[in-house]
Amino acid sequence: MRLTASSTFTIAAAGIMAACAGPRVDVAAETEALRARSAGVVAAEAAFDVPAALAFWAEDAIVQGAGAPQIQGKDAIGELYSQYFESGMVKEFSGETSYLEVSAGGDLAYEYGVNRMVLAGPEGDLLDMGKYLVVWKKIDGEWFIAALAFTSDAPAPVPMAGE
Repeated sequence: MRLTASSTFTIAAAGIMAACAGPRVDVAAETEALRARSAGVVAAEAAFDVPAALAFWAEDAIVQGAGAPQIQGKDAIGELYSQYFESGMVKEFSGETSYLEVSAGGDLAYEYGVNRMVLAGPEGDLLDMGKYLVVWKKIDGEWFIAALAFTSDAPAPVPMAGE
């Protein structure tokens, strides 16, 4: 069989395209790994364990909380956690993922869900239900939070029934 210039070009182009495609990503496996990471950060937050929770954050991560200016960096996020968890302001915290999706490239993902906080109020505990959106990025083979936005479903926390 004699190769023509066009068939040689076609074979070369196919080889280059295959090489550029890179390794295949197992999105299902990445999704499960990310679900475990997400559960880990929620468990650390529920336990008010600031160092453990911070281990899930990228160094340059941002937080955009309702009614507050954006904060950036792990140190600032640690201060936010301390304000919430070590001050006694938050008495209970839980979060639940509603949806999580990993990109086809396997290096970015997003998650959204709902959260519940019980806050200490001067006249009794306050319940705050809200929602969140997290952007995850893969750094050196591990998933880290790159960005978090959260907001309350109420204009202000409301007194808990029976308090």
